[in-house]
Amino acid sequence: MSETNAPQVTTATSNNATPVLNAIAANWWVLLLRGILLLVIGLYALFNPGLTLLTWAFVVGCFLIADGILAIAAGVAGWTESRGWTILRGAVAIIAGAFAAGHPALFGALAAITVIMVIAAMAVVSGVLEIIVAIRERNAIEGGGWMILDGVFSVLFGIALALVPLFSASVLIRISGVIAVLFGLVAIYCSFRIRSLKNN
Repeated sequence: MSETNAPQVTTATSNNATPVLNAIAANWWVLLLRGILLLVIGLYALFNPGLTLLTWAFVVGCFLIADGILAIAAGVAGWTESRGWTILRGAVAIIAGAFAAGHPALFGALAAITVIMVIAAMAVVSGVLEIIVAIRERNAIEGGGWMILDGVFSVLFGIALALVPLFSASVLIRISGVIAVLFGLVAIYCSFRIRSLKNN
């Protein structure tokens, strides 16, 4: 009796999966557009890291201005309980956004340096802590020498980032560009694979 029911369960499952696959295959072009966009952004970041930073700073500035205008409108209309703080927050956001949009190079450089310095500080601190732990627990940890070496490399990496923050930012932008290109190519490939499901 169980043998007769098994094929029915399999058939029902495949029938339920068919509409889902058809719906995904019908929208294959969405994944294709996403892949093309990622590919363009990745190539742009690879060959123009400085301009990518400027574009990012300008977009952030426009976002802050829009957010500030909405916050002031919400405060004036009384949509929030703390109207004064909301209006003040909106004004600060507009000022910061205007500065970022008006001086994208300066804002982008400051933001990049801040991010790089935070990463550098984290690398140095984690490396120092790793060295301390390896020395204190050298009797309990096997391969403590490798742990110390890893900590030393982490400290050197953090120092290198701190010494040339703008160059480090350019390298990070290029790395993100490579990742975006890879994801874009995968998305484009998957979109055509999904399109083939529709034809089948």
